[in-house]
Amino acid sequence: MKRNMSKEVVITNYKNQYLVVSLDNGKAVEMFLKAPDALEIGDIFIGKVKNIVNNIQAAFVEIQPGVIGYYSLKSNPHHLFSSLSNGKLKNGDEILVQVERGNIKSKAPVLTSKIQLTGKHLVFLGNQKFIGISKKINDVRRRDTLKEMGKRLTAGTDNGVIFRTGSAGKADAQLEEEYQSLLVNYKNIMSIYRSRTCFSKILASPRNWLNYVHAVSEPSLRVLTDIPEVHREISNQYTGAAEKPLCELYTDISYPLIKLKSLETQINRALSKNVWLKSGASLVIETTEALTSIDVNTSKTEIHKNNEETFLQINMEAAGEICRQLRLRNLSGIIIIDFINLSSKEAEEKLMSELRKLSREDSVQLNLIDMTPLGLVEMTRKRTYRPLYEQMKEAGYFE
Repeated sequence: MKRNMSKEVVITNYKNQYLVVSLDNGKAVEMFLKAPDALEIGDIFIGKVKNIVNNIQAAFVEIQPGVIGYYSLKSNPHHLFSSLSNGKLKNGDEILVQVERGNIKSKAPVLTSKIQLTGKHLVFLGNQKFIGISKKINDVRRRDTLKEMGKRLTAGTDNGVIFRTGSAGKADAQLEEEYQSLLVNYKNIMSIYRSRTCFSKILASPRNWLNYVHAVSEPSLRVLTDIPEVHREISNQYTGAAEKPLCELYTDISYPLIKLKSLETQINRALSKNVWLKSGASLVIETTEALTSIDVNTSKTEIHKNNEETFLQINMEAAGEICRQLRLRNLSGIIIIDFINLSSKEAEEKLMSELRKLSREDSVQLNLIDMTPLGLVEMTRKRTYRPLYEQMKEAGYFE
């Protein structure tokens, strides 16, 4: 099979951490910096309740010495105690929790008692009754079939299931077999955790290097790394898989991989406030605690007589680059975009239509809200991993 080398994931060392970069035709589209000892989303621990704050309906649970996570009492009404309890949570209790979300900005990692085990085509939900189907599965009949299958598989239990996008084209028998396999793993966790001591890691979520940059494992994807350990992990992970990337170990010590792919230059650009477009226009990206603002400027663009057409072309180009920058910098929360003002409603609708199309291409949920009377476009993006600038700051990039 001929491989398309335009899409790559490069993994190398940078500032004593793992640097994972997704490239499209040599241009970075996503970056992730991972500390060797960082928590993985999906890790499961026996934690100790340190403090309960009733006015915010939350508890703070220590899962490793000095590592304390946020545990919502409202979202987690059923606690998984590791010892006998009357069901009411109190300081000093030891409970089973899973890392649901890593720490973002000044916020602690989020913990949950709703245990999730992720498979290739579905996600098993323990301690929560819910049937979910990927929004990207558009076939109404297939969605109905999957919903009925979910009800059948979870009948008589407090468990649930989410069917991932890949489940759309898989046989029902294959999905049921995967569910049963995850159910066995869940029952095993439930059977052993009560005998484990505080701070024990009950499950170490495997490092899926492609997931850090939302890359899809497929034959057309190339993974290039100069770290033997990473090369071994990825090769073993996809052994026997029908759809697997081409994983290569880079061994040329005379010219480092980070130089070969100009990664330091791309990092510098990804952390810069200003982004230049091919047309000569530019973006100014500023992030605050509350929101991210993006201003589109004509800058060095040559303005011809038909300003409206020129402004629309600049805005359309800016729309594509903005969506790339949101992924590259992993920006989330409220996003306000000040495009160049357009005088016609038709031009505005063309711009909004382009943004809607681009937002659907983001692996992270990106919602286009509307254009305000002042011409500002409002968007929101789901929080996943920390923004790139936070990752770099913690690694000492700005020192």
